[in-house]
Amino acid sequence: MTARSFEATAHRSDGWWALEVTGDGLPHPVYTQARRLDQAEDMVRDLLALHFGIGENDVGQVEIVPVLDAALAEEVSQTRRAREQAERLRADATTQTRRVAQRLKAQGLAQRDISVLLGISHQAVSQLLAS
Repeated sequence: MTARSFEATAHRSDGWWALEVTGDGLPHPVYTQARRLDQAEDMVRDLLALHFGIGENDVGQVEIVPVLDAALAEEVSQTRRAREQAERLRADATTQTRRVAQRLKAQGLAQRDISVLLGISHQAVSQLLAS
């Protein structure tokens, strides 16, 4: 049997997240709640198991969709994009730093000299060269 997908639209309500769950094979939306968003998926899975007999192996993806006002939702989206971009840049910088450190080491430079040239600690140089 193919795993089924579900979506839970999450609205703030009196300090809780009210979850409206829809998905494969549900005859109508069902509802539950969670105190925090990180608990929402488990609450949805429990709801599906207890009330519909849908076992853990039958539940595939559960997408939690928080509903925020438009301005705040846009800020959250921009922040996530900026963080993803920063992570990509960090990964690229690490790759480039490792490559240059290896080339400097191949030229016979000491790790402390490499650290000065690259502006990182000699311990970081050691880790880069070891990986």
